Amino acid sequence: MKKLFLLAVCMLSMLTVSAQMRPTMMFEVGIGMSGWTGDAAKGSNAIFNPRVGVTADVPLNEWFSFQPGLSWVSKGAKMDVPAQITQLVDCDDMTINQNYFQVPLMAAFHMRATDNFDLVFTAGPYIAVGVNGKTEIKIDDVTASWKTFKDAKVMNYELDGFRRFDAGIGVGVALDFPHWIVGVDADFGLCKVCKDGPRNYDLFFSAGFKF
Repeated sequence: MKKLFLLAVCMLSMLTVSAQMRPTMMFEVGIGMSGWTGDAAKGSNAIFNPRVGVTADVPLNEWFSFQPGLSWVSKGAKMDVPAQITQLVDCDDMTINQNYFQVPLMAAFHMRATDNFDLVFTAGPYIAVGVNGKTEIKIDDVTASWKTFKDAKVMNYELDGFRRFDAGIGVGVALDFPHWIVGVDADFGLCKVCKDGPRNYDLFFSAGFKF
């Protein structure tokens, strides 16, 4: 009888651990700012942009998990001075929008903060592909726009489209509740958006629902 009781306790413990170690999915929505870094980013300003995506949390043990995902991320910047990277002069105002499908591959460390939530730290690489975007300039009373990732001819200037591929490092911290999550994370691009151009960065506040 004692052996049966111990066996039942062991099986119950295994089932409990198994339930706690099940992968979960999260749908997340974020709002924040994006901009450029590097020498070519001189004169640029950050702009507000959104992000939406899904993330899987795959437990590896009690403390660590792997978090791959897929997000639609809007990045870019605004420039108030002549745009060096587009070879335009006398540009009063230029706004560059870059939209990406982004795949983060994060390692997550879970630290129990209270009985109600965990504190989760994430870090890892990401890769992204530019899908669309619009660049708009205002020169005196004339406004012109073109697709960010495609070559264009604007006012007799031949402009090269931005590179579609981007990759970099992401970091974040979040409060992980039983059914939802809130946090802040940042991405730092390692690839130039165009030849001799700047690199992307972004900072997002996000909230997500777990299912």
